[in-house]
Amino acid sequence: MPSRSRRGRLTARNADRHVLYQEAVQAPESDAAFFARYFRKCTGQPLRLFREDFCGTAALACWFVKLHAQNRALAIDQHRPTLAWGRRHNVRRLLNAEQQQRLRLVLADVRRVHRPLAQVIAAVNFSYSVFHSRRELAGYVRHCYRALRPGGMLFLDAWGGGMVQRECTDRRRNHGFDYLWEQRSFDPISHRIDCRIHFQFRDGSRLRSAFAYDWRLWTLPELRELFAEAGFQDVHVLWECTDERTHTGNGVFRRKDRGDADPAWITYVVGHKPQRRS
Repeated sequence: MPSRSRRGRLTARNADRHVLYQEAVQAPESDAAFFARYFRKCTGQPLRLFREDFCGTAALACWFVKLHAQNRALAIDQHRPTLAWGRRHNVRRLLNAEQQQRLRLVLADVRRVHRPLAQVIAAVNFSYSVFHSRRELAGYVRHCYRALRPGGMLFLDAWGGGMVQRECTDRRRNHGFDYLWEQRSFDPISHRIDCRIHFQFRDGSRLRSAFAYDWRLWTLPELRELFAEAGFQDVHVLWECTDERTHTGNGVFRRKDRGDADPAWITYVVGHKPQRRS
């Protein structure tokens, strides 16, 4: 993949939406380290087999295999073009063939992949929100329980707050482009939410609806109940702390039993599969 300097100035004509997404939305290096660190803190064991569901370009799984020579990762997505892009641009850029061999990309519905049993399963960027019914999401959580080793952990990130239910567009400046997150519509009865990602460039051109999401906005009580019903224990919430200077999230997550009435917040819901089911 050519460097930005060789590509020249970014425009809607020459930009790659997956590159822009990875730069504007994801932080796979710090996320991979977070999952490894939190798993060791909770279990006393090293995290060596990580599963990324709804992986997209598999950026997170790629970073995980870089962390340690014994790390292996499973990355699953059912969108063939996106997974193929990840193979070309992320997997092939790993340090060597040995790292690539420790990463397995699977083109499939995440609910159809049962082996190998992982120590951690993570579905991030609210990707599980494609499930619109309780039956569908409950089935997915139960599947994750079965796809984990005893002592394994499931992580789902979640978002909420009054601002999330508003029709609005947030803009954030990046290197050579602006990232726009649009909440186009929200139905308080079904909690169905239509979200879009747009990119705008310095020449005024735009990639409109580069990514579009038809999601259900799940609540923390719903997620915690589904975890418990599936058999997970010690189900808890990791709440993102606030930067006192910017009054926005700082990327640091701490366990909390009671949340803050913030206008917008991001958390992880975490559950442990017991060593032996009681």
